[in-house]
Amino acid sequence: MKPKIQYYYLPMFLIVFYLFGCTDLFTNPSTSSSSAATDSTASASKLKITISSPVTNDSIGYIGTKINYTLVQDQGIAFLALFINGKLFNGWIPPNSDGSQPSIILNFDSTTIGSKVSFYLTYFDKDGGSANSDTISNLLITEIRTPPSVPYDFAYTTLTNNSINLSWKDSTLGDAPGYEIWRKDGFFGTFKAHMTSAPNTFNVNDNNLSDTTIYYYKIRGINKNGASAFSPVISTYGVGSLRSIPPPTNVVVKATGPTSVQLSWNFTGSSVNYFKIERRYTWSSYSVVANVNGNYTQYADSASGLIPATEYYYRVKAVSSSDSSWSPDVYVKTLSN
Repeated sequence: MKPKIQYYYLPMFLIVFYLFGCTDLFTNPSTSSSSAATDSTASASKLKITISSPVTNDSIGYIGTKINYTLVQDQGIAFLALFINGKLFNGWIPPNSDGSQPSIILNFDSTTIGSKVSFYLTYFDKDGGSANSDTISNLLITEIRTPPSVPYDFAYTTLTNNSINLSWKDSTLGDAPGYEIWRKDGFFGTFKAHMTSAPNTFNVNDNNLSDTTIYYYKIRGINKNGASAFSPVISTYGVGSLRSIPPPTNVVVKATGPTSVQLSWNFTGSSVNYFKIERRYTWSSYSVVANVNGNYTQYADSASGLIPATEYYYRVKAVSSSDSSWSPDVYVKTLSN
């Protein structure tokens, strides 16, 4: 068996062993827990370590099994030691930087699948006392039997007028999952499975896109045990085309009357020919309501079909001689009469 829990330096362990030498680290708790408590100081008798999971006769995946345990402390954690199959495996597991108990994860080599192991923990207090947990035995090591984790940091990078690169990260333990990317074309589209990616692949290109359509994407991991939840949705807001100029930002829209709305925005690009103002109802498509000179960053929308007490969405597009890009949607409701 080849467990993969991190090793720590033997010299450090020997120093600690010397300081806490009153306890025999290499003795199985099933025969020595009472004697260890007797040899410790009076305060050490208060110490206790209890493992809640995994439990005896459990099955555990060969990677990523967390040992859940509780401590009854006195003077605070000095360190913990892990024994596997009765032998000291890791003799120096320090507390977290804030003094709290550390996470301990069981990771085994895939060649151990089908074998059985036992383990226990020893807890050392800062005053030199110690306590052993019960031995958890007859643990069957299996393949990973859970769906993959949700991919994260899902993002896009613009490549050309009509193609983007989609990238992501994954924290799934065990066998790497494949990935399923879903896409929705436009605000009123429906998400559909669009493309797949092989295990250990973390970016793909999506080509043949329209430079007038906003695309929405989400991704999930897939393995033989099922599918993860979907990632948060991302969209290509701002990808009018190559985005050599930035989109307008901080778009603010305020109703100033039953049929009038005031818009303002920021623009950090060096130059722009004009700004295109578009508007839609909650369930309609966008239409152009005005083109504003590139020297201005505000617009009053009035006398152009606005209805009192009605919800609208606006977006602003910066247009240069060679490129353009959209702001995100902003929402407003006109005032009542």
